[in-house]
Parts: sequence; C-alpha cells; structure tokens
Amino acid sequence: MDKTKLWYINTNKIFSGLSVKDKGEIASKLTELNVKKRGFVYNSGDRAETVYILKEGRIKITRFSEEGRELTVDILEPGDVLGELSLAGERERETDAVAMEDSFLCVIKRKDFEDFIGKMPGLSFTITKWMGLRLRRIENRFENMIFKDVRTRLVAVFRDLAQQHGVPADNGTKIAIRLSHKDIAGLVGATRETVTLELNNLKRSGVILIDGKYFILSAKHPS
Repeated sequence: MDKTKLWYINTNKIFSGLSVKDKGEIASKLTELNVKKRGFVYNSGDRAETVYILKEGRIKITRFSEEGRELTVDILEPGDVLGELSLAGERERETDAVAMEDSFLCVIKRKDFEDFIGKMPGLSFTITKWMGLRLRRIENRFENMIFKDVRTRLVAVFRDLAQQHGVPADNGTKIAIRLSHKDIAGLVGATRETVTLELNNLKRSGVILIDGKYFILSAKHPS
C-alpha cells in the first residue's frame, strides 16, 4: 500500500484525460478501503451512496435468481469502477460485490462524484460510454443464459474472460484469474455439476486447456 491515491488516479484509464489539477481534486475526495478475500464491498439492499474504484485485487458482482441460484454479473479488475449505478439513479444496491482476493479500493461519495463530473462534460461522456459498454456485455451474457445451451454459454464466457483478463500463451489466451467451477457456474447460470461435465467435454475437444490452476482458451477454438 505504498502507492498513493493520486498514483491510482494517474494510471486509471477513465481519468486519463484530466489535468493534473483535476486529478488532484478527485484524489482529495477519495478514501481508502481494504477488503479481505471473500469479504463484501457492499450487499444487496445497502444504500447506494458511494462509488468505488478498484485499485488492487478482483471483485465479483453477483445477484441471486428467483430460484436462489447465485449468478455472477461481472468480474472486475484494477482500474474498474463499481457501484456506478448510483450515478444512474440507483438508491439501493441490487447486487453483492465480493472480493475474490484481498482487494484495495478508493471510495468517493456519490454526491461528490456527481458534482465533479458535472463540471466536466468530457469525463461524463467517458463514464457514460464505459457504463454502456459494460451493461451491454452483461446483457449479452444474460441473453445467452436464456437462449443458449450450456456448452455455447461456456465458450462465450471464456471468450469474454479472455478479452477482459487474457494474456498471450503459446497455445492460446490464458485467463489470468483463478476460477473455480462454482465461479464459472455463476457466470453461465448453470449448476456446478453441469458445468463440470461440459468443461470436461471442452477439454477433450481441445477448446479449453489447463495450465495449473488457470484456464486457456485455445487458439483453435471455434469462431
């Protein structure tokens, strides 16, 4: 934790177009939050009064279906913003935010953030565009849950994860986050047992490879 709040603002893609003065202003409004692995940043039903910037670690955004099954809405990495729906009028959290590993965040009050971006149309546009792209990705995933079979959903999720969290590997794209079968089940909206069965089928067909505790999307996976 030797890196300052200003350092994180300077390296965050959302704030890259700000002046040094503006970066200093937003940094002065931030407080810091440490969350241990499996700890909650916020819970469903909490008042939506803050916005978070993930500095280190990874956060899983989840919600529960009507049947009580946990669904993973998104997996966030350093540089991402969470709790941003409070800027769009959310007053109570509709999801849980859970740390997948020890995580460090910057926190800003919703009102302070609204006042800040209200003075900067360019930043407001950047955040709105980012929110739109993220929501579209989430919508696509939930559409797949409704209309696609588990195998197709798995391949789509691995493509998405490879795009977001992938690093080049000799035989494909390594997904640089550790995911349990339970985590993947939450991403595709299926039972853990079904996911394990279909993952084994994908491994046998060479679409998915294993590197220790990490998955690799094969370079030969179907388009």
